[in-house]
Amino acid sequence: MPVDRLTAEDLLMLWPDEIWPQEIGALAVLDGSSLLAPGGCFRIEAVREVIAARLHLVRRFRQLLYVPRRGLGGPLWVDAPSFDLGDHVRIVPLPDPGDEAALLLATERLRRRRLDRSRPLWEMCFLPGLPENRVGMFVKMHHAIADGIAGVATLGALLDAAPGVPTGSAQPWTPAPPPAARDLRTGASPSSAATSAWSRRSPISTARRSTTSCWRSPPAACAGCSAIVANPSTTSSCRSTYPSRCARHRHELRRGET
Repeated sequence: MPVDRLTAEDLLMLWPDEIWPQEIGALAVLDGSSLLAPGGCFRIEAVREVIAARLHLVRRFRQLLYVPRRGLGGPLWVDAPSFDLGDHVRIVPLPDPGDEAALLLATERLRRRRLDRSRPLWEMCFLPGLPENRVGMFVKMHHAIADGIAGVATLGALLDAAPGVPTGSAQPWTPAPPPAARDLRTGASPSSAATSAWSRRSPISTARRSTTSCWRSPPAACAGCSAIVANPSTTSSCRSTYPSRCARHRHELRRGET
């Protein structure tokens, strides 16, 4: 069975995680016209159906970060044995008066809450309660999944460029069993760069990394609603700093479409 080890670049995101959480997030404000039922209730099940139909495009969203015992190599990705989309796509209603301050305060609380390592390392929270039927959307994921422009690509796989795009049905998915110990021993000799990166595990060298970051991307739509996720130029530094990581992420998204 293939062993999906983290790369040296991915391992860099794990070094400082306990001291400086390596989780990134994006806040968008959506037109809630088709997200809210006539009575004002958020249509969470309809949104989950849309996300479920696209999860095959982002396989990391159904995988766990697994650290094997000593002698079996570095961390790897394994399929979550019991994935529940309800754990990741949730509603967080805004309190009155439902203004921008309430949205930012709720977002900050979500940002500060750490992702559960026993689940895939991402979440998408919808925050209804804004004026004019608008809905906030906060997406957070671990830096090991994506960073910068790769994060924009990940988010773009779940959103549409325009409202009203037909939604397909979710593709069948069965989690693969985790690799056996013998497979991990066989694959316990990653590249020298990855081995060196994992063995040092020093957070000091990565202290300059920011604790959080915010993506901006072109206008997008989710479940038929326009989402403002801003300007891709703000992530241009990712192209020069992590070109191979971004190219690899785009390749994985294309693999998911086939």
